[in-house]
Amino acid sequence: MSTQRKMMAADAKLANKIVELAKRRDSTVFKTVNDILEEALRADQMGLSLSEVVDERETFEKAKKMGFTFTIEKLLYDVVDLAYSKNKKGISEMWLDTGRWYGKYFSNRSNDGIDTFAEAMDLMTIGNSVFNIEKTRGDGIRVSCVGESFTPGFIEVYSLFMEGVFEAFGMNLEEKENSEGIIRLRFKRSG
Repeated sequence: MSTQRKMMAADAKLANKIVELAKRRDSTVFKTVNDILEEALRADQMGLSLSEVVDERETFEKAKKMGFTFTIEKLLYDVVDLAYSKNKKGISEMWLDTGRWYGKYFSNRSNDGIDTFAEAMDLMTIGNSVFNIEKTRGDGIRVSCVGESFTPGFIEVYSLFMEGVFEAFGMNLEEKENSEGIIRLRFKRSG
């Protein structure tokens, strides 16, 4: 049984990389190219480009390496809210300390850690919440997070987590405004 074939043009450097890929996988160039094309078409049927699929996979891999886990959003908020109502001091210290730990972690990964932290927060806010870090004049940072499902307890401890992170970055909290579903924090470099 023979399969019909059709020739397609490709950049020579890319074609050579496909040949190398096929060799590494102990496959043929024909099969490797067809596998790639099938996955590109599958991504297109999902309304995505192949690069979007790869980028999202990379995001999940980064999240795993950072120790993040995925959970049911509403359940997370409700459990945190319940724990906060039962033990405000203990839960608050836990989230602040965890923020400090992650702040040190991100500081060690790059010069100031802020950009790396912003990338991580993009990973954590995959659901319906929106996270934004904005550098202001001087050495200031403005952080805002909006989540329509945030519970009051979650808002309190999540803002403490961010306070801990920025404390580890050598920044002081200048302003804090928490309201229903919204966290706004402003930090300034200490010293």
